[in-house]
Amino acid sequence: MKNFGRFFRLRYKYIVITDISALILTVFALKKLPPADPISVFAYLLSSYALVTTVINFKPMIRRAKQLVTGDELALVRIIKSKMRAHETTRRYLEEKDFRAEVSLRSGLCVNLFYAVLKWSSGLYYHSAWLISVGVYYLIFALIRFVLLKNNRSSDSSERSRIKAYRSCGIMLFAMNAAMGGMAVQMVIYDRANQYSKTLVILSAAYTFYMFTLAIVNMVKFSRSKNRILTAAKDMSFVGAAMSMFSLQTSMLAAFSGDNERYFRRLMNSLMGGAVTITVLVISLFMIWRGTRELKKTYQDNK
Repeated sequence: MKNFGRFFRLRYKYIVITDISALILTVFALKKLPPADPISVFAYLLSSYALVTTVINFKPMIRRAKQLVTGDELALVRIIKSKMRAHETTRRYLEEKDFRAEVSLRSGLCVNLFYAVLKWSSGLYYHSAWLISVGVYYLIFALIRFVLLKNNRSSDSSERSRIKAYRSCGIMLFAMNAAMGGMAVQMVIYDRANQYSKTLVILSAAYTFYMFTLAIVNMVKFSRSKNRILTAAKDMSFVGAAMSMFSLQTSMLAAFSGDNERYFRRLMNSLMGGAVTITVLVISLFMIWRGTRELKKTYQDNK
């Protein structure tokens, strides 16, 4: 067993090389080769191995990456930091935690908007009500991020106003999840699975990887934060990652499954859709409950 465990315990540089190689080979197999091709099978096996290896070594890898980025061990990092300290904006990014959080919210907003436009335009092109609804979902998702960003930037934003924004985020998330749940039910019942291009599937996979990375980073970064705007950003990142996984699954099943696999497609979409809907429902209700409770507490403290 020890020798078997060593099979997944690689040096960090070899893990990165494996991940990049698996990504390139899998993209090539998806776009150029049939699923039963030996190279495709090898690509899927390598991707599975890369995923397991990355998950097992994820925590020490993150710790080591943080040491390399924040420390002065690497000459390239020292040069970059010296350049960044020469300008006000980049210096603030290095030294101010709240400013880094604002940059994270801004970047998340831009990516959400791009992905919403991509899904909406793809829905129009493929005549897919599901893709259009996903585009609208991410557009509202971007709107919630904008509300959080606006409240986080406000210099006169009090703790009470931030808690209100946190609760409002939960309310909007609840309404958005109800609409998406109804759309998912319609898709499962009527099996509205259009054939999408493999390029769209690959873009969806890249966005899903980005969202899960962002969710993990925000969970670690803001796990103990008392700022409700940053807590909401952490919750929204997790919700976005879960929703993007569901969207990716529907796209992959539509692209790679045949008409004779409708039962399997319905089963997988039902399981994943139900799990995501319930998860988002619980998160939104918790945000509403927590925000309401903290608002009552601040009101009593101010009496």
